[in-house]
Amino acid sequence: MKKRSFKYKKALGITLALALFLGGIGVVQKVLDNHTSDFEDESVVKVEEKKKTTEETEKKTIENLKSPVKDGIGIVRYYYNKDDDAPKQEQSLILFEGVYRPNQGVDYANKNETFDVLASISGTVTKKTNDPVLGWVVTITNSDKISTTYESLSSVSVEMNKTVKQGDVIGKSGENVYEADLKNHLHFILQKDDQLFNPEKYIGQPLNTIK
Repeated sequence: MKKRSFKYKKALGITLALALFLGGIGVVQKVLDNHTSDFEDESVVKVEEKKKTTEETEKKTIENLKSPVKDGIGIVRYYYNKDDDAPKQEQSLILFEGVYRPNQGVDYANKNETFDVLASISGTVTKKTNDPVLGWVVTITNSDKISTTYESLSSVSVEMNKTVKQGDVIGKSGENVYEADLKNHLHFILQKDDQLFNPEKYIGQPLNTIK
């Protein structure tokens, strides 16, 4: 009787041990499943975040080059282009110290009246100086290395290294020595990677077309 009881207890012990072992495996598996699920969820979130960031970058608004002056203020001296006809080329030359020089920008004037000068692009003020020949000079540069320079300003309302938005008033038009014949005016220059471009050609056009 005792022998049979011992065998029963032994069998019961083995059964319990096996149950505990299998139960342990189940717990471990459940823990692993939970961690795997968390990892998969985290991976999905990271992939979705990356996709969202990529889509936002692709949808980034590309500015059009904005006129640096308000409507009604016209160009009085053009960007020099060797392919223009003779009359327009004559209007694209600057006489300074007895020498005719090609105009490297465009000049705006409003019947000798002072007017607001606007930021043509959004960017950072990379230059602000009061030049004895050119007057106040401001340059704004964006992340694509496109820069717009505003010369012959009588006053400036932006600070060096500060960010400005397209359309912000950055100063007032004025007079300078270099183009004294124009009296009160704005001299506007457009560059990309230090190469000059005709601003008149690109006003209203996407900045990524400047090349």
